[in-house]
Amino acid sequence: MKKNVLFLIAMVVVVVLLGMLSVTGIAPHVGLSVVGLIILIAYTVTTKKEWKLPALEIIHRVCYAVALITGVVLMKVHGVAALGIVHKVSALLFAVILVVCEIHKMVKK
Repeated sequence: MKKNVLFLIAMVVVVVLLGMLSVTGIAPHVGLSVVGLIILIAYTVTTKKEWKLPALEIIHRVCYAVALITGVVLMKVHGVAALGIVHKVSALLFAVILVVCEIHKMVKK
């Protein structure tokens, strides 16, 4: 349970800071994305057997991957509104599913 709470706190901080792109700028945004990816990979490796809702956990990680990939593409390609929309929607879905999954784990313990 302790690692779930630490992961939730760390990822919520990362998500909030990523959402503040206009304040932080693009370089910290990219750095925070990498930090979030490292945290997510480490957490996945240590808790894969403890997943309560495996399908939602997978969707959760796919949303982060889609946000990360579309973010990288957006840095190279400018003026494609659909990419920006996909990036923001997948990031928002990641944040919502993150909270839902972790609260579900805390309630089900």
